[in-house]
Amino acid sequence: MTKPSLLILSLGELGTSMLEAAARSGLFETIIVASRNIEKAQERTGNAIIGAGLEGFFPDIRAEALDFGAPDFGRKLSDIAPDYLFSAPSMLPWWKVDAGDVDLPFAGFTALHLALMVQLRDRLAEAKHRPFWIGASYPDVINAVLNRGGYGPDCGIGNVAEPIPKIQRHVASRLGCPAAQVEVSLVAQHAFEYYILNAETYDSLPPHLLKATVAGRDVSDIASEALRSPFPFPFDLHFNRVTASAGIQALRALTGEQPARTHLPGIGSYLGGYPVTASREGIKIDLPDDWSMDQAIATNDASLSWDGIAAVDADGTIHFTDKTASALRSLLGQSCDTLDVRNAAAHAKALLAAL
Repeated sequence: MTKPSLLILSLGELGTSMLEAAARSGLFETIIVASRNIEKAQERTGNAIIGAGLEGFFPDIRAEALDFGAPDFGRKLSDIAPDYLFSAPSMLPWWKVDAGDVDLPFAGFTALHLALMVQLRDRLAEAKHRPFWIGASYPDVINAVLNRGGYGPDCGIGNVAEPIPKIQRHVASRLGCPAAQVEVSLVAQHAFEYYILNAETYDSLPPHLLKATVAGRDVSDIASEALRSPFPFPFDLHFNRVTASAGIQALRALTGEQPARTHLPGIGSYLGGYPVTASREGIKIDLPDDWSMDQAIATNDASLSWDGIAAVDADGTIHFTDKTASALRSLLGQSCDTLDVRNAAAHAKALLAAL
């Protein structure tokens, strides 16, 4: 059977890491690298072609000039007609953000990602061809915001999936079994991994649900020990390589013929991340029998405040916590209690000016 095609749109650090990982994955017949800067796309394409070829992988990788801010974007996308689209646009990537003396929670920077994702969503909605869309810009929240107000990404990558190898290794070490035999189910939101993948230990953790089994035996108590064990981790540019690995894990499931277990954030209108089964046929949230969907949703809703969000309405309006709203007021000199698709561009412009 013919392998699918992947379009990587927006060539930041994460997009580039995804390109290099996808080129070596064996999952795709064709990988299209798209940017409004065609020279940059060609250079990144060349790098991936040589590196993947040296490792024995030769997918068709090519560069395309494509600007989702341009009026002809929808037509060009339909001409390319990719099976899967990966996007992670941001006006200011997280690793460049510096709010100075203002203690601004992570959610305070949401507009810098949402504004571009709204623009991309609107252009994609105009296209005749709609690929499976993986939105990786703060997917735990932004994907839900877009889908609750209309069209949005099918899912995100990373976040909920990234602490799981740490949990598997801890359980395997304690029980003397291969780490791959440790089955983990985790419901968690974006903030969770920053407490788990950290050299420090914390008395309190963001709300989450965790279950682990080995050959049918419940070892969740041992898995829980891993959450508070010190784990030095670089939250810098190297982190993008980890997220790209999570992306390939997700794509391996999403492009498969048979359903495979994995974890995904930002599934449709759901906030946070969930255990799922995924294949070419789609995504199904796959909770342990003793967890209810209402319980899982409530867990991720309760975790929002750890990022600085009080709630997200049914129409996608974000309500900031008092701490986030107060910090934004100090930084911008204006009231910013809520954020939605209509005011995201203006909010992002003000943030860029302040930062």
